[in-house]
Amino acid sequence: MVSFCSIFDQFQPDVFVFFPMVVVCLVLNVVWLFFMVNNSWVNNRVSVVWVSFVGFALKLIFQTTSEKTGPWAGILFTVFVLILSINIMGLLPYNFTSTSHLSVTFSIGFPLWLGVNVLGFYISFSSRLSHLVPQGTPLVLIPLMVWIESLSLLAQPLALGLRLAANLTAGHLLIFLLATTIWSFVDVYLAAVSLFVVFILLFVLEIAVACIQAYVFTALVHFYLQENV
Repeated sequence: MVSFCSIFDQFQPDVFVFFPMVVVCLVLNVVWLFFMVNNSWVNNRVSVVWVSFVGFALKLIFQTTSEKTGPWAGILFTVFVLILSINIMGLLPYNFTSTSHLSVTFSIGFPLWLGVNVLGFYISFSSRLSHLVPQGTPLVLIPLMVWIESLSLLAQPLALGLRLAANLTAGHLLIFLLATTIWSFVDVYLAAVSLFVVFILLFVLEIAVACIQAYVFTALVHFYLQENV
């Protein structure tokens, strides 16, 4: 029997002894909570590294913020760690990046976007409606501007999900195609070595993309939050 493989087969969820690999990524986002509490007087190495990472991540996400967005720091940081761990672990062999599927990215982005906007309309309904009509808009263009601003508002969750999934999918496809090409040219030593060097550089770039996309996703949610509170 001949099996035909597709370049999209890599996005099928992998299992090991009937255990979904993606569950490991989700467990990591529960395990990190145990490092928040340290009962000893002296911090161990794990605590020092973790505290440094938390401080750096919070400083990065909340570069420009206000006092009203402070209560959301825990939620946004949890989302950041969730996406970052899934993106990074998705680069490991025989693993699956669930954030490359729109169903996962929309499941994360849409509730956050909806909660932020519902909170904004609840806090100041008239103020949120005023954002639909920019100041100084001619009377004739007000209906058109309302439609445009409403569409831009509804496009925000689409931008959250599509940006994350599209960037990760594109990078994983490039890695898969390049790895297949290296295997095809394995008999040609010079070409295989050159392609392998390019593959290493592309893999390092994908690690950077995985970190950047987690930051961009969280930063956008924080930006939407600032507009509503």
